[in-house]
Amino acid sequence: MKKFFYFIFFFILIILIGAVAYLSLYGYETSRFNLLIEEKISKQEPNSKVQFESIKIKLDLKKLNLFIFTNNPEVFYYDVKIPILETKAYFKIISLLEGKPKLHRIILDINKLKTKDLQKIAVRIKPSNFKRYLLNNVNEGEVERGKIDISFDDNFKIEDFKVNGKINGLNAKFSKNITVDNISLNFIFDKNLVLLNSINTNFKNILIKNGNIKIEKKENIVVSGKFNSKFDLKENGISDIFSFSKSDFFKKNIIKAEGATLHEFNLKLSDTLQILNYSYTANGKIKNAKILFKNNLKLDFFNNSINQLNIEQSIIKVILNKNEENSLVIEGRYKTNNSNYKKFKIKNNLKKKNSDYSINLELSENISISLLNFKNDNKKKSVIQSEFKFINNELRIKSFKFIEGKNFINVNNLNLDKNYRVSKFKNIKIKTFKKNIINNDFEIIFGKKILIKGEKYDATLLLKQISSNNNSQILKKISKNIEINLKTLVTKSLIPLNDFRLIGEIKKGKFVKISSKSKLTENKFLDISLKEDRNKKKILEIYSGLPKILLADYKFFEGIKDGKLLYTSVIDDSGSVSKLTIEDFRVLKAPAFATLLTLADLGGIADLLSGKGMTFDILEINLNEDKNTTTIEEILALGPSVSIQLNGYIEKKTGLVSLSGTMVPAKMLNSLISKIPVVGNILVGEKAGEGVFGVSFKMKGLPGKIKTTVNPVKTLTPRFITRAIEKQKKKNSK
Repeated sequence: MKKFFYFIFFFILIILIGAVAYLSLYGYETSRFNLLIEEKISKQEPNSKVQFESIKIKLDLKKLNLFIFTNNPEVFYYDVKIPILETKAYFKIISLLEGKPKLHRIILDINKLKTKDLQKIAVRIKPSNFKRYLLNNVNEGEVERGKIDISFDDNFKIEDFKVNGKINGLNAKFSKNITVDNISLNFIFDKNLVLLNSINTNFKNILIKNGNIKIEKKENIVVSGKFNSKFDLKENGISDIFSFSKSDFFKKNIIKAEGATLHEFNLKLSDTLQILNYSYTANGKIKNAKILFKNNLKLDFFNNSINQLNIEQSIIKVILNKNEENSLVIEGRYKTNNSNYKKFKIKNNLKKKNSDYSINLELSENISISLLNFKNDNKKKSVIQSEFKFINNELRIKSFKFIEGKNFINVNNLNLDKNYRVSKFKNIKIKTFKKNIINNDFEIIFGKKILIKGEKYDATLLLKQISSNNNSQILKKISKNIEINLKTLVTKSLIPLNDFRLIGEIKKGKFVKISSKSKLTENKFLDISLKEDRNKKKILEIYSGLPKILLADYKFFEGIKDGKLLYTSVIDDSGSVSKLTIEDFRVLKAPAFATLLTLADLGGIADLLSGKGMTFDILEINLNEDKNTTTIEEILALGPSVSIQLNGYIEKKTGLVSLSGTMVPAKMLNSLISKIPVVGNILVGEKAGEGVFGVSFKMKGLPGKIKTTVNPVKTLTPRFITRAIEKQKKKNSK
């Protein structure tokens, strides 16, 4: 009997084990539960419709759940067909034994769901930020493969859910000006967590690869992620990206760039999506970049204009956070035009207002500062360091340093307005060398007055700069008294000005009053005076015991030695009327004079230029100057060997010179003066064709190409003789 019971027990056990194994491995196919499942779903969601052809019953041993599954059911939600490949519905075994089956979990495998269909479904769900974004900012694309896992409580309410899948070809709009196309990614999310990974897309030739985003719902919503980007932007690539910018810089210039960047970010949001905290970092490498400027950049102090800028092997770092501990750092190598690559580093704190900048770069181009007679040595490393910021359209330079070996220029607390005009500064210190000899060593202090003091200033090119047609407005906002104390001021003539002293007044960047004196030699001085008359005209007077220091910049006066100079000029907004007088001077090796005298066949006189020189009693020049032309009313030179009178003009824009005049040996002129009682007969002649003859000449052409022509027969004008007589009388009276 026992054996029989044992047999029955083991038989039933084997059947149970077999049934469990069969249900676990193969399942039991039936249609008995179709109606039950369809009714349950319809009751929970009246707007859905589900139909099954057949289902299989299987056993989940791990969770002791009985589940049913079916392939390719027809599921409709608000008349939108959801392409489900497979459905699994789990029931607790205990509920089945009690005769009250409870569906506590359902798993759906979805094939391909178009974005358009997803939007139709989203229209029916309750309002949310996700719904708004899905309906307004997303188009195209599809869920290529997805799985939905939903758990229910005893009342058949959703207790938990998990969704995963893959999206391809998605187009999304992130802002008014930024739309990203062809996004692909994998996703997993439940009620507390969203994971997006393997994010790949192409935003205007910027490839985004292997991106991931994590969204966690804790006390707040926490978003974190990172992604790689690779860019290879051609001519129009940058301009497309910055198409929203009001600046035309990206449109009118050709810009190319190639490189890669790693981006990481963290974001904390409240339940109402208010930003509580955020951080963003980017670390990238610029393999190479190039800017081809449509209009060449002409920068002050640079010898050459810049037509292109190249950057290579450079790193870029960006940090952004809620605490505004922001920074942008670009560091690497650059070059301009065809120069050699040099190092550079730029930092910016990326503040919306009062943003600070810091630059440190080796100069790629040669510079020259004419006001200091300084040029950098391209064989030495020249470095510029500066810290500055923009405040209310004003550029505030905290510090600016130029360093090249022993040479340095330091500028502190310099403020420039929106038109880059100086409004104020603290001080400027300058020390430069030329051929290892100090040529500048002074300081400019901006206080109640402008004080310039120091050991030495190289003014070799100063007069040339002042005389040039320079309409610079950089100092227009400066109105102050000024004082200059320099032990030595170097001039182009190589004759130094010792103990140079100047006091004056500047209004709107221009001198309105000057009183200056300096020693040239033991008993010769330079005096400068500038003042305004009642009509606001400036009257400038200059006296120099050595004319050469003021005339060295002008080729016309090349070769002048000794003498004394007096210059007066009346200046207003329309121009100036000036008079220059030089007395008792010599001319040595003057190319213009030598050419003229040789062409005039005055060889004996020309020989004087190669010896001790040609002596002149006086040279007088009367000029009228406006914005376009310098008109030479008269140049009169009288000397024991030759006398000259000429007039003409010089165009400022082209530099065209046009002069004509008369030259006569002094013996002939002296003979005329000795016959003053019969001047009328001499000038007119007793017979037809008689008169006084000299040499007529013309000089015309552009700088460096002036041609001189001579007519050896010329009747002297009464004015020439009259002026010669006047000068002779003055000389005799002295």
